Amino acid sequence: MHRDRILTALVAGPLLFILLWWGGKGIFGALVIAGSAVCLYEYYRITFSNKISILILGVASGLLPVLGAVFGNSSEYVLPALALALFVSGLYFILTFKQWENGAQDLFLFYAGASYVSFCLAHVWLLRVLPNGKAWVLFLLLVIFSGDAGAYYVGRAIGKHKLRPDVSSGKTVEGAVGGLAANILMALMVWFGLFKYFDPRFILPTALIVGMVGQVGDLMESIVKRSFGVKDSSNILPGHGGVFDRVDAVMLAAPFLYWIIYFGYQQGWLVR
Repeated sequence: MHRDRILTALVAGPLLFILLWWGGKGIFGALVIAGSAVCLYEYYRITFSNKISILILGVASGLLPVLGAVFGNSSEYVLPALALALFVSGLYFILTFKQWENGAQDLFLFYAGASYVSFCLAHVWLLRVLPNGKAWVLFLLLVIFSGDAGAYYVGRAIGKHKLRPDVSSGKTVEGAVGGLAANILMALMVWFGLFKYFDPRFILPTALIVGMVGQVGDLMESIVKRSFGVKDSSNILPGHGGVFDRVDAVMLAAPFLYWIIYFGYQQGWLVR
């Protein structure tokens, strides 16, 4: 399991970097759309088992915020896309209401595909179209993934106090602290390599916020899986589970990072 985890990271990490750094906006946009579609599919497989109509309609309507962001090239298209996804969700459950034991619960569980998964992942693309966008996406991924690794290895080495055993039995307080330390260390390295003209007093607190939000995102996905008795969202990534498992922290952190940076540019906070 651990060997598979490392091998997958060694293959997927450089490939993702190549696509981000040299692939151009078109290729990266296609990657965000494809990754979002896989995450949505895994989300609906967990929450609605293998109900084909839900899987098809869920992925199609759930993708609307990501498609709005990518093709509209702006955050202003995300909210209308969310409204359209809510309309589609409501219409479907009105037409199929008798099929559901708890229609209201299932309606909003369905809509969460767009409002949780797709809304968050749309912000990965929105980061890409900011000034220095490639560097900001790289910052997000490196800070989150280093935090994941730090939490995993520190937790395995010295973790004794469970963080939330009712949500995720493997996570520890020591691991969470180790993850935040790794977030800061990675942010320093990225700042030195890419952002030296930006104020570290902005970069480092931002990395800490991103790391904390990412840990909450990780636990949120654990709640979804535990509520439906599922260990991994799929087995598409050996040692990591599914794409949803791998990007759960990135998902929630992306909107926070985007809006921090957006207002940072607007207010002139980034430059010393």
